[in-house]
Amino acid sequence: MPAAQKLVLCIAATVIAVLSPVIYLPLFVLISMIFASLVLAKVPIRIYLSLLTIPLAFGLTGAVVLLFVTGGGETIYDFFTIAGFHIQITDKSLNLAMLVLARTFAGMCSLYFLTVTTPVTSLFKVLRDVHLPQEFIDLTMLIYRYIFVFIGEAIDIHNAQVMRGGYSTFKDWISAFSMLTSMLFIRTWEKGEDIFLSMNSRCYDGVMLLPEEDTQTSVKYAVIIFAYLSLLVVILALEMIL
Repeated sequence: MPAAQKLVLCIAATVIAVLSPVIYLPLFVLISMIFASLVLAKVPIRIYLSLLTIPLAFGLTGAVVLLFVTGGGETIYDFFTIAGFHIQITDKSLNLAMLVLARTFAGMCSLYFLTVTTPVTSLFKVLRDVHLPQEFIDLTMLIYRYIFVFIGEAIDIHNAQVMRGGYSTFKDWISAFSMLTSMLFIRTWEKGEDIFLSMNSRCYDGVMLLPEEDTQTSVKYAVIIFAYLSLLVVILALEMIL
């Protein structure tokens, strides 16, 4: 599937899932995107589950907060009272927490379907095809590159500190972490200078070239995407009416 069509699919599915007033449509998007990633794209389930652990913590934290601070509705369980404020779970707070959690994971699974099946260079090519400013695209490419430079340098420095017992005590941990942050800034700055020199040595003229790719729209995938999004819109309309 061309990157542009996948981008349209994922953005549209995420927006429709967020607009849903009940949990059923986000769950449908969630399940369908997981199916597309694991079955159609054949992404290893271990890698996919490891990716889901990152938003899981944030999603559950937000859901728990909504579960206890949202009032209204019939009380399901009342834990205790602090200064007249009831720590309790109501049917309204439970529904809202489940809805927010479902929306979160529907959006994340849509994003993961895009990221695990699409090379980042293809996404940059799509940005160029929609005539976004060249400066914005180049800056995005450099930021993307620097993420891995930053992570790589942090891992190298951290491993060197661990081998020298830098995190044996809490005092050593504070000292080692402060040294890591300061050294990380210096090392990434030096890496940036190296990248800039290497780009100039390769005749960089202000435009970062991308590999040529076949961006022709597939009629078959266009029909599938249209049918899928139409189904989502119909479900959304039924949810709002009923």
